[in-house]
Amino acid sequence: MEEQNFTRNRKQPFSATLLFMINLLRTSLAIEIDGFVRYLNERFTSQNTPSFTSSAFVQNRKKIKPTVFKHLSSVIIENYYTADNESLILSNGFRILAVDGSRITLPMTLELKACYGVTKN
Repeated sequence: MEEQNFTRNRKQPFSATLLFMINLLRTSLAIEIDGFVRYLNERFTSQNTPSFTSSAFVQNRKKIKPTVFKHLSSVIIENYYTADNESLILSNGFRILAVDGSRITLPMTLELKACYGVTKN
């Protein structure tokens, strides 16, 4: 980021921009922004987060340098692998994790659409 970026009090501060970026967008920007702002306002009633446009988000997103995400990743890793976390349950000194990364793509047939439905954007 440049030194002057995110210095004024704006509708979309740096924290909102960053949170929105890591929120795994699935639908159009306008729909995602509306849901994101609604979620923040329901959860954090002490401060009202105003809505912002897709254009404002895209312009703010361009101001964030990739090094921000490298730093955020290192902070998360550092806190994740901390040895003094009392809530961790270890097995022989190791944390056990199970992750399923499998993926299957089914053909778009009328029978599958009737059985499982169709998602709409």
